[in-house]
Amino acid sequence: MIIAIDGPSGAGKSTLGRMLARELKLLYIDTGSMYRAVALAVLESSINADDDIAVGSLASRVDIELAGDPDSMRVTLEGEDVTDRIRDEDVTHTSSIVSTIPAVRRAMVKRQRELGQRGAVMNGRDIGTVVFPDAMVKFFLTADLEERAERRLAEEREHNPSATYEETLEDITDRDRRDTTRADSPLVAADDAIVIDSSGQSIEEVFQRMMTFVREKADSVDG
Repeated sequence: MIIAIDGPSGAGKSTLGRMLARELKLLYIDTGSMYRAVALAVLESSINADDDIAVGSLASRVDIELAGDPDSMRVTLEGEDVTDRIRDEDVTHTSSIVSTIPAVRRAMVKRQRELGQRGAVMNGRDIGTVVFPDAMVKFFLTADLEERAERRLAEEREHNPSATYEETLEDITDRDRRDTTRADSPLVAADDAIVIDSSGQSIEEVFQRMMTFVREKADSVDG
């Protein structure tokens, strides 16, 4: 069983992905963490984030591992636990740049497919369109820009107490532009994705809606 969850920043993909994986007893894979790990690898090297060839080469050979249950997933880079470090502001900014590089996306897609072979809830921006186009269920989560900015700000303040709403809103706006206009696997809902606008809804409400779709799909497959 592969469940794909795509959508823009702040749409609730991570929280809902963990909830689904826990409920369904599936592996949870946050693909955004993989791009963040690549970004950190770039920051720790002498490579310029705008050097597509060098960054792509680094992404293809760097050792990135995801392990743990949905509520305590740990990310390691070259054997070092970087779970907290990849949430820092400099990594967040760099990841939005390196994730647009085609060679980086190809390297990460290959790894994501390998990880998901056993069944998984996987979230990102191109899971249902590129990574697993045959996923059993595909969700595309979205919400109003302002609401997404508020959600992301709450997350960022755990790592950067000085973060402001204005900065977060600008960052999300820039990220949306990069994601939707990049040449390689742009952010777009798959033709057969279930689009859910979570604006004004609680996480629990959205979760229950998603579980209803998953159960209906599973029943139709079993039948």
